[in-house]
Amino acid sequence: MTAQAPRVSVVMSVYNGEEHLREAVDSVLSQTFTDFEFLIVEDGSTDRTLEILRSYDDARIRLIVQ
Repeated sequence: MTAQAPRVSVVMSVYNGEEHLREAVDSVLSQTFTDFEFLIVEDGSTDRTLEILRSYDDARIRLIVQ
């Protein structure tokens, strides 16, 4: 049996966003509706953005690195 696809896709792009990144990601992950996938496109940041994103351990997050 295969798992059902999530009902909602949340898409966020980020470039050098370390200052407010945790606040943004945590806000999405803390929603009461939980049947979603969270697609985050990391667009070649030169700050700690990628490091911060990789610190999350949540199966709903799909990280796309450009």
